Amino acid sequence: MITIQSAESALRNIYLDSVINDINTRTNPFLTMVAKNTRTVNGKEARATIRYGNEKAVAGGVEGGALPTNTNAKSAEIISPLKNLYGTFQISDKAIRAAQNSPGAFASLLSSEMQNLVSTAQANLNAMLYGNGLKLLGYAEDHDAIAKTFKVPARFLENFTNGTTFTVQSPNSDSLSAGVLTVSGITANTITYTGSFAAHRFDRFYVYSDQDTDVSLNGIDSIFNLGKIYNLALTEHPAILPCKVGDPDKTTPIPMLVLNEDEIMKFFDAYEEHCQGMPADILLTHPIVRKAVFEDLRDLRANVDTTELAGGFRGFSFNGIPVYSDLKCKAGTLYALNSDSWKMHQLCDWTWLAGDDGSVLKQIDGRAGYSATLVKYADLICEKPFLQGRAANYSAKKAK
Repeated sequence: MITIQSAESALRNIYLDSVINDINTRTNPFLTMVAKNTRTVNGKEARATIRYGNEKAVAGGVEGGALPTNTNAKSAEIISPLKNLYGTFQISDKAIRAAQNSPGAFASLLSSEMQNLVSTAQANLNAMLYGNGLKLLGYAEDHDAIAKTFKVPARFLENFTNGTTFTVQSPNSDSLSAGVLTVSGITANTITYTGSFAAHRFDRFYVYSDQDTDVSLNGIDSIFNLGKIYNLALTEHPAILPCKVGDPDKTTPIPMLVLNEDEIMKFFDAYEEHCQGMPADILLTHPIVRKAVFEDLRDLRANVDTTELAGGFRGFSFNGIPVYSDLKCKAGTLYALNSDSWKMHQLCDWTWLAGDDGSVLKQIDGRAGYSATLVKYADLICEKPFLQGRAANYSAKKAK
C-alpha cells in the first residue's frame, strides 16, 4: 500500500539521481560542458581568481644570466553571492489515495510529476544562462512609445500584473533603461505602462524585474555588462574585457546587418586577434541566425558537418567549432565561448529541502496536497572573461 512515507522514500532514493542528471546534463550543451566546483565556496559567497597579463616566466636568456621572473602577471578576485535555486514538486492527497493500491500507477504518477519538474527547471536555467543576473520577465516587441504599450508572448503574461515595476534592455545596448517603469494595464497580450524608455529596435527587447535583483544566475551576458564584471570595475581591470563585436556607438545608430557567414568570419577575425588565438569550443546563437548561416553555406554548396554536442544535443560545426542554437538566446547574437573558463560554483548539487524532522514531503497549508522542494545554492562564474566573445546588435532576420 502506497503511503506518504513510501512516496518520500521514492523521491529520495529513486528519482533524485535521475532528476539531478537530467537537469545538469540535458538542459544546454554548454552547461553540460561547464565543470562543477565546490572548493571555492566561502560561506554564502563564491570566490574565484582571474589571472591575466603577459607572463614572462618563460623566456630566452643568456648562459649564466639571470633567470626570467614573472613580473607582469596580474590577478583579481571575483566575489559573487550564491544564488538560491528552487524547484517545487506538488502532488494532491487525492492522487496519492487513488493510486495507493497500485504501485505501477503510483510510479507513473510520480514519473510524470518529476518530468514536469525537470522540464520547468531546464527552461528556467536555460533562460538564466543567457541573462545578466537579473530576473527576466519576458521579451517584448511592437513597442508604441506614444501610446506607451508593448506586446509580450502569451507565455510571459503571468509575469506581469498591475503595479509590476520593471526595467528594459534593448538588444543593441548593454545598459538598462534609465528609471523604473510600472505596469498600468494589461489587455490581451498588450502591456500598458507609465514612465518612458527608448526601444531602439527592430526584433525585440527584454524586460527585467526591478525588484527581484540578484536572484538569478550570473549568465553569459554578465561578463558583457557595462562598467564592471561581477565585482570588478573595468576601469581598474581593462585587460579582462571580453571581445565584443557589433556593440553600438552610443551617439550614432549603426546599420543593422544580417549575422551571416561573412559577418561571422569578420567576428572570428576580431575574436582571434583579441584572444591571440581561437579558444572557443562552442558557439551559441538563436535559431534564426543558425538558419541564415545554414542557408548561406547551402547556397555556396559548402558541406555542412553535423555534430553531437555534450549531453546528446545535435548541431553543426562552423570553422571547426560546434554551433548550438537556442530560442532562449538573444536574437541577432552569437556567443563564442571557452567552456574551460567557466565553473558552476556550488555549495551542493541539487537536493531535496528537508524539514526539521527530516521529511521531504510536507502538507501544503490549507490544502489537501503535499509539496517537495529541490534546492541548489550556486552561481555561474567565468574565470577568464578575456577568452570569450560576442557578436551582437545584428538583425536576426535573413535579408531577402
